[in-house]
Amino acid sequence: MKRSLLILLLSLFMLKPFAQKPFTVTGLFNSKYQGKVYLRHGTEIDSVYSNDGKFTFKGKVGVPEYSFVNIESKSEQVFTPFYIEGGNVSLAVDTLTKIVYTSKGERKILQVNAKLDKQSKTDKLIDSVSKLIAESIKGIQDAELRNIEIRKITLNFLSSEPNTIASAVILERNTRSFSKEQVREIYQKLSPEIQRTESGRNILGSTIKQVPITIGEKIPDFAQNNIKGEMISIQSLRGKYVLIDFWASWCIPCRHENPVVVKAYQQFRDKGFEVLGISLDDKKERWLKAIKDDKLSWLHVSDLNGWNNVVAKMFNIRSVPDNILIDRDGKVLARGLRGENLEKKLAEVFSDNKVN
Repeated sequence: MKRSLLILLLSLFMLKPFAQKPFTVTGLFNSKYQGKVYLRHGTEIDSVYSNDGKFTFKGKVGVPEYSFVNIESKSEQVFTPFYIEGGNVSLAVDTLTKIVYTSKGERKILQVNAKLDKQSKTDKLIDSVSKLIAESIKGIQDAELRNIEIRKITLNFLSSEPNTIASAVILERNTRSFSKEQVREIYQKLSPEIQRTESGRNILGSTIKQVPITIGEKIPDFAQNNIKGEMISIQSLRGKYVLIDFWASWCIPCRHENPVVVKAYQQFRDKGFEVLGISLDDKKERWLKAIKDDKLSWLHVSDLNGWNNVVAKMFNIRSVPDNILIDRDGKVLARGLRGENLEKKLAEVFSDNKVN
């Protein structure tokens, strides 16, 4: 990549605020569906009850939001995504149940197809550039030559559509063709509104170097803000046994596990045990409410980036709850301690012959 092209691109990223626009999403099922209909747009989830297969959602949007419609069902669901930009969106919805066979047996999947009466500008841009990239690299066998072509098209698009969600999506889909430093440099020039989108968070996540979690090895230092906005470093907790607890307010298994951690914390905190909760929330008010409701009196930090929490990405956390227990020197003692296994391990650690 020519550095001059990258500099030109970054100079075009004007950080203009996104005005809020009203939107209306109306839909009609091809069958007489009766029940709840959900609209996920951005990080919000709205619901309405449909008696006759018709539904309407109204709201406001700034940055165009990744969205989809789904329904009440015990089956796993797949959706047709689209972007809400403001204005009216009309959907024709049909459902199809599929049986998928895996090594673990059969799975029932409900496919919720939403056909738009017309594509948004964002959807059109994403589709056209994705097709252009696919056509341009067709027949190119050499991996680096493919990456050069992908970088060229991606950067040209980012310069023509600077600081838009479409640009962020295209960059997100092609980060592997760039170095982490190049992606980080582009990301830092995006507006805060774009950075906070799901694509923006995924772009940031792609720049984070992962480290293995190995029993007996020291973990690297890291730091995030606590609920007051103060930076807390894991290094500052040296001298204590620390449970690094990955969780989220929206995670039902996490909330069920919290009483176990509360009990363990009360039992061992006076012996040199600390808990550092790292939340994968993206809404501060929900995070704080869960801390209060579950009576979690230990240290809490988060960057409010959801699944793209920098520390979670660094340790390759793919599901929650999860945790890492480290000793006074920051060496890993155990991982994934839940239920009675947490209490048993702490009892072992803090037995008289273990702790001086």
